[in-house]
Amino acid sequence: MSKTTIFFLAILLGAVIGGAIAGWWVFRNVDARLMLRDQPAIIVLPEPLSVNADVLNDLSIEIDTAITTTVPVDQRISIPVEETLRVNASFDSEIPIKMNVPVKDYIVIDQLLDVNTVVKADLLGDTHDLPLRGKIPVKAKVPVNLNIPVDQMVHLKFTAPVEAKLKQALDVPLKADIAATIPIRSKMDVPVKSALQARITVPDPAPVVITEADLRLPLRTLRLGTAGDDAAPAPAAQDPAP
Repeated sequence: MSKTTIFFLAILLGAVIGGAIAGWWVFRNVDARLMLRDQPAIIVLPEPLSVNADVLNDLSIEIDTAITTTVPVDQRISIPVEETLRVNASFDSEIPIKMNVPVKDYIVIDQLLDVNTVVKADLLGDTHDLPLRGKIPVKAKVPVNLNIPVDQMVHLKFTAPVEAKLKQALDVPLKADIAATIPIRSKMDVPVKSALQARITVPDPAPVVITEADLRLPLRTLRLGTAGDDAAPAPAAQDPAP
């Protein structure tokens, strides 16, 4: 074998070895870039995904429950009252009385009256003045018909049952702790002004659309295959620990 042949063989061997080294370095260190736009895909989330979400619309909440609570009350309240009250009324005071009291009766007189007067008497056809002195017994029933005026203060003291009709609003103070069970049935729209923290769980594969993606695929994870080859890709080779 000539020196020229040996030289070309050495160059060819060096080129093969250099190409193998370069190919091995590229295989280990170079990634392929795959640009995707509006590409449909199906994903599976094996773990719950924590997200922060902004709620753009008001949340519609329907409440149907009962709340047991103690309500402190310290205020004045107005209570309308329209009833007939039966009470015992006591009275002890002086009242003025001004009136005319009619008196129609008989007065019985049975006594001795002192008489010292002059009476006229007819004696023998003449009228004479006769002095009359002494005690004369009088028995009589004298009718009396008078109007007696009364204008004086009279002291009255008594207790008697009284019926009083009450029709008014009573203003009374109320200070107490009232235990109450409050039923709440309502439907309201609540605006949400802060972001919500949530965890999303997708149990089944979900269709998505990849709007834009720039994927870097290590060459060592790629393999060549024919159309329709659905075999699972081989697991990616692990880089040796440094």
